[in-house]
Amino acid sequence: MEEYHQPLSTYLPKHPSITGGLVVSAVIIHTSPTNVARTLIIQRALKDGFPLKWETPGGGVEDFDASILSAAAREVKEETGLDVDLEKDILGTVGGGFTEWEEPKTGLWWRKVVFLVRIVGGEEGLPVVRLEEREHRDWRWATEEEVREGGIEFAYGELARGILEGFGRVRELGGS
Repeated sequence: MEEYHQPLSTYLPKHPSITGGLVVSAVIIHTSPTNVARTLIIQRALKDGFPLKWETPGGGVEDFDASILSAAAREVKEETGLDVDLEKDILGTVGGGFTEWEEPKTGLWWRKVVFLVRIVGGEEGLPVVRLEEREHRDWRWATEEEVREGGIEFAYGELARGILEGFGRVRELGGS
């Protein structure tokens, strides 16, 4: 996780294969003593890329972000209204740490880092989400079973695997 405590300007020179940019995402797992663990997924807007498909909160790391981790927290806040504590909520990465792809039109290479975030709740239930409506249309807290069943149409094929990995890691750490 140490490499993600640095700004984009320090990270990119160490990874010259990344010519397009760096994207972050957060698999958010909510646990509580009284409820089954759930993950937050948000539905893309009709006029956005991958319209009406489900994804986890995330977006581009910007030059003004203090670190890659703070970019992940900023994107979660912008897209959902939820606060992420960098010191206690972020547990690591899922999906092998990162994925890379080439943008066909430009030939630029992008990297996406998916962080695992655990939000521990009390008796009050699941946090209410406030969407950035230009980008997303709906949200839901999905159970591991709902993700595993395959009835959710995700924007990216590997996303369900990363979410399921996140549920497993939280369970190993003593979450529901």
